Order: sequence, then C-alpha cells, then structure tokens
Amino acid sequence: MRPGTQIGVAIMYDGVATLISYGRPTYDEYGNETQDICKAEVFVQPRGVYQSEFYNAAQLGLKPSLTLYIANREDYQGQKVLVYEGREYDVIRVDWSAQRDGISLICEERVHNGS
Repeated sequence: MRPGTQIGVAIMYDGVATLISYGRPTYDEYGNETQDICKAEVFVQPRGVYQSEFYNAAQLGLKPSLTLYIANREDYQGQKVLVYEGREYDVIRVDWSAQRDGISLICEERVHNGS
C-alpha cells in the first residue's frame, strides 16, 4: 500500500510541512528592521488541486499548485507561508469544511526572481 492512503478509518500522513509566521517588524539600535520568525512542523497529506479550485483561483490571478490536508485544525494558526519538500508556498485559501476535524490548505508556489 502506498503512503498517504486510507487504511480503514485512519489516514496515513506521508509528508511534513513547516508552517511559517512572521512577527511584527521591530528596529534595532541602528535602525535596521528585524522580524521574528516562528516555525511549526505538521504532518500533512498532499492532495491535488481540483479543476474548479484552479479555475476559480485563476479568475483572481492566482495559480494554486498544491493542496495539503492537515488532520487537526488546531495545528493551523493562520500562517500564510509554508515550506513543503524544500519549496516555499503561499497559503491562498483554507478549506475549513475539508473533513471532520481537519482542514485543507490550498497553496501557490512562491516565485523567486533570483535577487
């Protein structure tokens, strides 16, 4: 049986994502802006992006590329950025009705301009 499949009632989580939140900017004694970064790792089950989700997001200029299911919605505290398999994503929508106590994070891969 492959990882991330359903076994009876339990779902296997074959991935780990790092949820990232940023604190309010502060300034040091030299006037340089600093910002606290808080990271939290959660187990996730990757899922595809539904065609309707992709179409609706495209109308807003967004390009969803990944959906991650988190079993316990208490693990998500409104973070807008995450890292999964070495790639950075913006959370563009949260589906709170995904399944029982879990949620789905619909994500768009961050594009870096090489600077």
